[in-house]
Amino acid sequence: MPLFDSPELKVQKNRSICRVTDARIAKYSRWGLLFVLLAFTIAMAMGDLRHQMPRLSLGLGIGLIVVTLWRAYYVFRFETLYAAGPKRWRQRYFIVSTIGAAWWGLALFCHVLIAGFGADTFFLWLYTIIFCSSVAPIFSPYHRFFSWFMALSLIPAALQSLFIEGTFGAAYGALSLAFVWLMSHQAGRESRNYWDRIAAMEVLQQKASSLAEQREHSRAATELTNEFITNIGQEFRGQLSDVLGALTLLEGEKLPQGQSEWVQLAKNSANLQLKLVDKVGLFARVARKEIEVRQSSFNLIQVVETSFNSAAAVAQRQELEFNFEISADLPVMVRGDHRKIVQLLRNLMDSVIAIAHRGELLAQVKFEYVTAIEGQFAIALNDNGKGEILPKASTLFGAFSRVNTPQVMTGLGLAIAKGLAEAMGGHFELNSSAEGNRYLVAVKFEIEPRQREYLSVDRRLQDSEILLLHQNGQFVPGLIQTLRSFGVEVLSHSWKEVHVVAEKAFSHAVKHKQPILLAPALGDQQLLGEVADYLQHQEEVALSEVKLLYLGAGEHKVQFSNLAKLVTQAHYLLRPAARKALHDALVVFLLGETKKTSRRITSAACAREVQRKLLLIDSANSRQGVSETLLRGLGYQTDVVPTVDTALELLAHNNYDLLVIDCQRDSACSADIIASLRHFESSHSPHDRLPIIALTSNAEEQFEARCLAAGMDDMVIKPLDKNNLRRTLERWFGDAA
Repeated sequence: MPLFDSPELKVQKNRSICRVTDARIAKYSRWGLLFVLLAFTIAMAMGDLRHQMPRLSLGLGIGLIVVTLWRAYYVFRFETLYAAGPKRWRQRYFIVSTIGAAWWGLALFCHVLIAGFGADTFFLWLYTIIFCSSVAPIFSPYHRFFSWFMALSLIPAALQSLFIEGTFGAAYGALSLAFVWLMSHQAGRESRNYWDRIAAMEVLQQKASSLAEQREHSRAATELTNEFITNIGQEFRGQLSDVLGALTLLEGEKLPQGQSEWVQLAKNSANLQLKLVDKVGLFARVARKEIEVRQSSFNLIQVVETSFNSAAAVAQRQELEFNFEISADLPVMVRGDHRKIVQLLRNLMDSVIAIAHRGELLAQVKFEYVTAIEGQFAIALNDNGKGEILPKASTLFGAFSRVNTPQVMTGLGLAIAKGLAEAMGGHFELNSSAEGNRYLVAVKFEIEPRQREYLSVDRRLQDSEILLLHQNGQFVPGLIQTLRSFGVEVLSHSWKEVHVVAEKAFSHAVKHKQPILLAPALGDQQLLGEVADYLQHQEEVALSEVKLLYLGAGEHKVQFSNLAKLVTQAHYLLRPAARKALHDALVVFLLGETKKTSRRITSAACAREVQRKLLLIDSANSRQGVSETLLRGLGYQTDVVPTVDTALELLAHNNYDLLVIDCQRDSACSADIIASLRHFESSHSPHDRLPIIALTSNAEEQFEARCLAAGMDDMVIKPLDKNNLRRTLERWFGDAA
């Protein structure tokens, strides 16, 4: 066995770990050296040893100073000596410290032998025990060295007291020997615990470092994958936009019936592919949390109604009854991110319709005012449980999760909706039970101070009476509430299997010329068929005086046409019907006239049609046919150039009303083109700002932000839709109604 501690464990051979341990020993030893000299000086001053044996006292003092200076050399020059050789420093420090302990033990032995148990002896003995106790936590990692240090400091004096100094000395010596043994044993245990703890920490640090490295690699791989998805998605989007643009032009041609159907099939397939590409690209941005929310004023009710009407058309094609209710408290104009709320609604409705896929689905839109200028916009969606019952919500929000639906990856749309809602300061909740699935989406909006009036209820509707015949759909309670909010008295009856009471009410309404509102369920033939049979056999009633309002889905139009042949005052309103559409239909139905609205007055100077002149910059020849043909098809005189230099030459000699740029997918290139055009404009016509509209297949927010900063006024996302393009151009020309 070695005299002092030598590295045995792997962790003890770790230079960085041993350096920390040795540095602690060196740090605390500096104070120990000073205290040793101070304690010896006090003992000499207190006792009579210096008078009895002055030479011995002087020799002990000089020896102690020499040993202390020798130890100080290794302690105070720790950084330099340790860097040259850690093992050599440690071994030499142990030897010098052991010699110092032996010299201190000799001094204590001399005090006991010569001075006996006087005040100075008691002081040195107690100091030695206290000092050994205080340095035990520091020296315990090297327990062999610590054991030698204590033994040489105390055992000589303890043995002297045990055998020579009588009963009191024997007790003092025995206690000192027990103290040395216990401290040595404790130091051994502390040493094992210390190195085991360091070894465990080293293993944990290695695991943590490995996990951090793996996490960093995973994050880098995820970022690379998301960037790849974004870039490849933009490439796909650009190509699909060209395909859809060409199909749009081809659709306008006179084609045989079969070829027209093939063109429509190709267009529908390309639209589905484009929707998937958009979802994947948007999910990549949501996953990276790169959702930038912009604040602008927009018509919230119009956005909700447009999104829900589009969703209703999709739902009815797969035999899903979809209706919505918008609270009358919903503000018309709000401040928020118009594009983000449209994307949220689109992805939410696509997934919810795919999950429900049959039965009924009801959307309820509410607005809760948090403050005078801010509120929470909430959409609650409930199906009646005839579709799929969702699994645990946390698993469904995975990007590639799916349920047993005709569509795939329904979780992608829900994950996007959840991410967008949270980015706009809201949340997304999902609850499922045997009765159906419930979705709740909430988003915060600022309320625009300048509000528009969504609906002014016609007072003539008050006290009107109407009979509502329905089949207990989810939308019926909301429909009744809406009708009553207009001031209409509603008598409601369910036309189910046993409908004696409903049939009597219908007969009474027909005979007394009371207005009747029919709201059959999707796919039902009973209500309309039995109403038509009843009316055909009524000879005493003039059918021309029967007033029917039919609130039906798209599939009911054929059945309604047969009923309209019997009842001349039969009106049809497509379901789902917005609050304003229902109000206007009731005005026509009950009052026989439309509500008067203000007319748009135009001056004589603006009465004549003016052909606007546009300049189109398109460097890709393959796209010139699509963009140019659409612009000219809208009635605009269009010049096409391939480069910005050619455009600058034309701008210097021609008066254009608007500049259109078919942007590349590279935002830097597109922004440079726009910036160069604005720079030319500031030099040649600083007081005449020409509107610049970008046509792009890049839906990235960074692209739009960079181009807007460069001087772009507006942008149209490809594939180019003729109506959307017309509205955008008219908005900048001031021709929009």
